Amino acid sequence: MNRIALGLFLFLFSFSFASASESYDVDFSEVSTQAIFVYDGDEIRFSLLGGDHVIIIEDVGSSSIKVDIGPFVDRQNILTPGLIGLDYIMKLDLDKDGVTDLNVALYAVSAEGEVHLVLQDVRAADQGAPEDVGLVEGGNFGISKIGVLIIVGALILVLVLFLVFRNGFWSDTEKKTEEHVHHSSEKTDSSEELKEEAS
Repeated sequence: MNRIALGLFLFLFSFSFASASESYDVDFSEVSTQAIFVYDGDEIRFSLLGGDHVIIIEDVGSSSIKVDIGPFVDRQNILTPGLIGLDYIMKLDLDKDGVTDLNVALYAVSAEGEVHLVLQDVRAADQGAPEDVGLVEGGNFGISKIGVLIIVGALILVLVLFLVFRNGFWSDTEKKTEEHVHHSSEKTDSSEELKEEAS
């Protein structure tokens, strides 16, 4: 009897050390961009567009995570798999109307498996003033792509012309040097012949 009780105690005690999945609720009512730290097996719940949605972290890699996305879980139980990488922003169209409703970006994955996600309610972000969310957007630096191409093309042309004329200049100089050395040696030979004839 004591062995059974001890075995049952050890069995139940072992579950307390297992990594329990957590559930996190994200509220976009005041701030349209939310950062969250989660682990493998955790789920993120949020409300948008009059419904409840869930993102479940399925597998954590060193530079990407696999997720299951459940739009409108209060109406259906269909989960859609997805993959989010460090250099990718997942754009979710929850109500399938052709307009992105939520951006999900993988910001970092720690060595311990902690996932840093950034979620953004796109519609609220578009309606409100710009927020400082740490997302890098394309900027206008006062020069267009055509301007950059023209500059690069001009630099390549200058380099090619330099190499062509440099080689032409050096080959002409080498010819002149060889001719000068050849004429000098002829003069030296003829002056030595004159000295020998004179003696």
